[in-house]
Formats: sequence, structure tokens, C-alpha cells
Amino acid sequence: MESFIARESRLSEKERRNLHILDSIRRGGEISRADISKETDLNIVTVSNYVGKYIKSKLVFETGLDISTGGRRPELLKLNRQYGYSLGIDLGAPHLSIDTSLRVVLMDLSGSIVAKKNVKKEKCSFDKLSEKVLDLAGDIVDSAGIDLRSLRGIGVGIWGVMDRYKGTVRYAVEDEQIVSYAGLLNQLEMRFGVPSIIEHDATLAAFGERWSGIGAGAIADNLIFMCSDSSCGLVIRGELYYGASKSAGELNLNPPYVGEGEIADNCWESYEHGCCMRSRGIDLGIQARARGLVKESPDEGGAILNEAGGDVEKIDLDCVVSASEKGDELSRKILEEAGSYLGAKMSFLINLFNPEVVVVGRGIEKAGDILFSAVRRSVKKWGYDETVKIVKILPTSLGEDVVAVGAAGLVVQDFFAKV
Repeated sequence: MESFIARESRLSEKERRNLHILDSIRRGGEISRADISKETDLNIVTVSNYVGKYIKSKLVFETGLDISTGGRRPELLKLNRQYGYSLGIDLGAPHLSIDTSLRVVLMDLSGSIVAKKNVKKEKCSFDKLSEKVLDLAGDIVDSAGIDLRSLRGIGVGIWGVMDRYKGTVRYAVEDEQIVSYAGLLNQLEMRFGVPSIIEHDATLAAFGERWSGIGAGAIADNLIFMCSDSSCGLVIRGELYYGASKSAGELNLNPPYVGEGEIADNCWESYEHGCCMRSRGIDLGIQARARGLVKESPDEGGAILNEAGGDVEKIDLDCVVSASEKGDELSRKILEEAGSYLGAKMSFLINLFNPEVVVVGRGIEKAGDILFSAVRRSVKKWGYDETVKIVKILPTSLGEDVVAVGAAGLVVQDFFAKV
């Protein structure tokens, strides 16, 4: 299988070969030059020349001999994991209606997580958020005991509509419409002395599943990663799709306003209209729906209320999921309705892009089989048979680490290309 290239600009021939060869070694664990040649469609002489340089720089080791099928036994190659490391940072999901964290992973060149840390995300300004990120990243580097000279770069995942030309993102943090992220990147580069990149969290999640995940998502040439119903990352024909202004992947229309913060009287005004083009939030509106129903019918919502310790205002997604797992009918109905809504939105994307795999993440995946069964029924209802019969709808294989892993992996891939 050809290496997964996540690029925004064209790679030189040397960079492309570096990436293909080194990623083949990374994925193979231990691999011969002949097998690299088969995987990359590069002739054995070219592969040997590149590998010779990697061995000389100690980026790659020769580890032993493979079983021979006749003739001389081929030597196996393996990445030197400790040659370099990358940091992946996830600034957290957009809304606090679901339990979410600032998350940092430290990854070696093989794609293995060496260490990770997280802190619960709280409502704060972007400046305060940046301070927490710097402290968290510093803590993980210090506790892992790595030499800063071996750190190759830092990747950051952020939620919102990005404008890379202005260095801003819209709706990145609660109560802030547009913020600049350039300051955070500058602070990271000054603190750690390495280049930093920032990318949309859904795009990084799609990259993480394709580059470091397991199962169908890791081999799909056409993949959609849905951050609940808010945004998506797109892999098309084996490459990340960014769009003309690098803002692709938003799953919402920009709501029309008629006055000072007043939304026009249409489907934006209430979830009850069922418009699938409006985001209900990272928890699919499950928290708000459950609280409303419990207030209306306390007896019927008793199981959910018990999970919240008797306090309606403490009802969240986890309470609804927990109650559903214990057989509560109201909780099941709430999750099924949310899944039906998400499936309608998903079916539009499936009809449009015809992917092999749609991966769902950003926390909503923990709603489990009840939600996913409803999603699949809805997709079957709204999607065309020709597209639906192909697609697999799966929860993320990387769990809460998916964005941070994608961020760190993107740094590793950039390092491979520029060796």
C-alpha cells in the first residue's frame, strides 16, 4: 500500500521518496529492502541508496536477516525510534456540554506514544488556554526525560473555521468569536526551539486514523472523520483534502442574523425543526434534550436523574449513556433520536463523497451501540444504495487521543519528507 501523504503543497521527488521509504519502514516494523521496493514501486538500487544514507545517519538500523526464498538472505531494516520525537497537542472539543480535555502526546518516530497527559478543559480566554498548553507540553517533555534536541516539531489541533492567511480561527473558544492562534505557535517555538504547525482538529483526526489507527480506517483511500456533527476531516484518494482556502470540513451553514445577535426565525431557532444542517453541539444536543425531558416528566426521567445524583443541572451525556446501559427506555429514545439526526447529516456526506469508511469521534462515540445502530438505520434510510452498501460506519479506533496523535503524526511525516 502506498504511503499516506498529507500535504498542502507539492513535494519534491526526493521528499516523496523519503516519505514513502521511511513510512514503509515505520509501518513494517522490520522490513527488507526488497519489500520496500515492492511497496513503493521504487527500484531496489534507489531504495538501497536512500537506505544507505539513513543507516549512516543512524535514523535506520539493520537488525538481522529475513527468511530467504532462495539466494542470499535479505537484511531487515528498522527505524531508530529514539532518533526523534514529536509533540501532538489537542486544544479540546468546542463545547463543554461534554467532558473534554486539553491533551498532549509525546510520540517517537515509529508512531508509538511515549507519554501523554491531559487536563480537564474549562471555560477561559484563549490567552489562558495558551498558558495551560505551554505548561502541559513542558510537563510531558520534562517527565519523559528526553533531550530537547531530539524534539522534531509540535503539531496543534484546534476547533473552528480557520483562516491561515490571517492566522485566525472562528469560534475556537467559548465566548470568543474570532481569535488569533499565531501567538500560541510563536510561544511554542520559543519555548521548545522547534517548528510548530496548527491544523483543524477534524483534519488531524482523519489523518490520525489513516496514519496510526487500526482496522478499516487505516487502509481506506476515501475516509471521513466526523467530529460529532460539527465538522469533518476528509481523506480523498489517499490524501487529506484541505479546500481552496484550507477551511474545508465545516458541517454547518453560517446562521443568518437579523439584529444584535438575534437569529432569523427559521430552523436555526430550535432543535425541534430537525434541520440536519445545524449543529446541535459536540454532544448532539443530548444533554439539553435529557434535561428538558426530565424537567417535564420527572417520573419518566428518574433513571437519568439518579445518574446525576438527583440534580437536573448535572445531567450530561455520561448520565444518559449510563442509564441506557441499565435498560432505561427514555435514555434509549434520546440516544436513538440523536443517532437518527446524525445519520441524516452523515448520509448527505456519504452520498456526496462515496467513502469506504466514516469514523465518528470527539467523545460522542462513547454513546455506544444504541447511537451507532440508529445512525446506521438513518444512513440506510437517507443514503443511496450504491453508496451505503460500500461504507463502514465506525467509532474512532484511537479514542480521545485521535487529534493529538494526528498532530504528532503530521510532524513525523513532515520530518520524514525533509530528511
